[in-house]
Amino acid sequence: MNHHRHIIAILILVLFSGMVSCASTPEKKLEAKGLTLSYKKKSQAGSLIDKMRLTHPLKISEPEVRGHLESFTYEELTLLGNKKPVFLPQDIDRISRLLTKAIQHAPNHKIINYEVETPEGTTSGEVFSSKKRIHWRFNSIKGMKYTGRARTGWGNVSWRIVPQSKQKYYTEKRLLGTAPHENWVITGITPAKTNRRVRQNSTGSTNRNREVSAKNPTSRPAAKTLDPALEKKLQLLKDLHEKKLIDDMEYDQKRKELLDTYL
Repeated sequence: MNHHRHIIAILILVLFSGMVSCASTPEKKLEAKGLTLSYKKKSQAGSLIDKMRLTHPLKISEPEVRGHLESFTYEELTLLGNKKPVFLPQDIDRISRLLTKAIQHAPNHKIINYEVETPEGTTSGEVFSSKKRIHWRFNSIKGMKYTGRARTGWGNVSWRIVPQSKQKYYTEKRLLGTAPHENWVITGITPAKTNRRVRQNSTGSTNRNREVSAKNPTSRPAAKTLDPALEKKLQLLKDLHEKKLIDDMEYDQKRKELLDTYL
């Protein structure tokens, strides 16, 4: 058994050594179990990352990487958008080991690029470390590409990461102030503790509801049409939240009160 594990460890090191190979050759990729990993020059990731000093390779354990993956939460920028985990437990189980190896062996001039295939679509992004902080920038979640608030409208669904404990948005300094990147979070190497049981129960409950609905198709309630007055109030509440006039807690509370009143 130990001999078998030793061979696997050698193969992983060889694969990642190939990914780190000379800059003149095309970027190599490692593909396994619906996960694609590659190293990308930081200059190819845009000027914001290019000017950073990376602290690679990074000493991080697989449990720490799992903790980060479990903590990430997003919400769709729609009137009825709910907070959801970016990665489901089964996704974390199949990607955490290889992603940890990629972070541990990253060269000091490259970042880690990943793509995770899920039944709902591709989740992709970049990971790198700078100034003893780890950066996670998401490009797509479950097949939905990040568009930002400026280009979000009806029929053009986008999303944002919802920072959890010890997480914050990367903020870009501009001429007229600062602008947070809502698809890019910075956090410490050691992640905050997450209530994994709640997420698993929530996922299990959702799956059970789907099974019941599939067995009893006639029992599905008809889709409700939003009341114009409710739609107007939800939009006003959303605008106040986007302008930072109310915080996340107040926004969630008021939205729930409105939905309970009208639906």
